[in-house]
Amino acid sequence: MASRGRYSQPSDGTVFCAILLLLLAVGFVIKYIWWFVGGAVIVGVFVAVYWVEQKTEEKRRLEADEAADREFEMSRRAERQKRWTLIGDKRAIYGEDGAAAMRKVTGDPASDAAAAQDDSPVAQLATTPAELDALVREKLSAWEQALFASILVQRAAPLQPRLRDSELGFTTPTYSGALSPVHLASTLVKLIDEMITTAHQVESFMTAPAFMAAFTGKGDEEADPEAIKHIAHRTMDYLERFLELSERCRALPVRSEHVDIVADCARMLDDPLASYREFIADFVDIIEALPRVLKHATGPVDMGVCCTIR
Repeated sequence: MASRGRYSQPSDGTVFCAILLLLLAVGFVIKYIWWFVGGAVIVGVFVAVYWVEQKTEEKRRLEADEAADREFEMSRRAERQKRWTLIGDKRAIYGEDGAAAMRKVTGDPASDAAAAQDDSPVAQLATTPAELDALVREKLSAWEQALFASILVQRAAPLQPRLRDSELGFTTPTYSGALSPVHLASTLVKLIDEMITTAHQVESFMTAPAFMAAFTGKGDEEADPEAIKHIAHRTMDYLERFLELSERCRALPVRSEHVDIVADCARMLDDPLASYREFIADFVDIIEALPRVLKHATGPVDMGVCCTIR
């Protein structure tokens, strides 16, 4: 009975076999050690090459994006320069700062609107609902563009404080709990995706045949004022969507270490709003310059915005 609790010792044969197997394994490793080292080196080289290729591809994509941005910016500036040249704006020669300085020196009016307060038969911007009705009723030259631009300006006026907040990156204090990193990341991705989707919708909206047809009419019909009002209001509806996205981003409750991330996202979401501000400003410049431009026109004038003015 006492022998049941004792472990049997391994025999000499078992120990010999174990030692023999160990020696064989060691010999195998020693003989083929350089194969293992070489394999490890090859795997390391492949990993390094893959990592370098990924970094190179990422750098190439960044460079391509930057090149595309530069090309777009150059195209945008060239288009604006063309419009300034067409309307005889001094900014085409002296630039924005230079033109402002020239006005101070020469005493020229700040805008063409101030210089065109005569009885010119060219439509001007309307600032009240009554003036909008007058544009439609009188149908002076370029009334279609003036009607469209007037609605843009009137819709944008009450939004100016909110638009300035977006441009400044102003944040509204929130007292709810800060978002977790995961929740913050998913929220920012969703906001940016909504911005991109809305931008595609705006592009599709403005390139639709019905958009241009509102200014030119269909067939022998004249331009439809109700259609122009409709597309103008829908254009500004998209502006308010972009503005709401910017405000939602800037109102996110975040920890101090995530403030810069939200600020970067807010700047990105302000880009469409900056484009809107520029678009409206350019359109207003053209409408205000029309009395001087059309006075010398003998046919259709391509102003580069929305449509040709006849």
